[in-house]
Amino acid sequence: MDHMEMNMPQKRFMELVEEKEGFEYYQAYRDDVDHMIGGKGNTYWYVISKKGKVTESYIGTYQDGIWRDRLIKSRGSKKTTKEMPSGSTIRLIAQKAYLMQEEKWVKGRNPRLVEDSHPHFHYVYGFGDKGLDISKEYGVTIGFSDIKDLSAGFHLRDIYSGSEVELPAVP
Repeated sequence: MDHMEMNMPQKRFMELVEEKEGFEYYQAYRDDVDHMIGGKGNTYWYVISKKGKVTESYIGTYQDGIWRDRLIKSRGSKKTTKEMPSGSTIRLIAQKAYLMQEEKWVKGRNPRLVEDSHPHFHYVYGFGDKGLDISKEYGVTIGFSDIKDLSAGFHLRDIYSGSEVELPAVP
């Protein structure tokens, strides 16, 4: 099925990319793993890098209301490309870019504004059991922590918009 209904987070990310004429940011996880989430023009990506080497690239192009999605896996010098279901890249992007934002513990709280190099709203659940940071300027989730699942936690490594954004190199 080429046509798909997009939900609000998917539309929201596409609007962010269009408004900023390109947007990309890096979620930094444990063990030197980065998730690079971005888009420019009609191309969107979710790239996973481990210790500086790209291991998986989900690339989606949106043209004339139709998504074309691919998964490119890299292992050493070997690359494999697989066609993915239509819209799978933007769904993955939306899940990660707006992680936890619709949860009751987030929606029902007043966040603390943290003014740093990337001003963000900080939410805390319980006695610090979970923490969530949402970019003030871009509205995406730039940090998450959960003391019960340390591997799910990440923080912002880099954020780019406009002419700073480059399409990922893919075969």
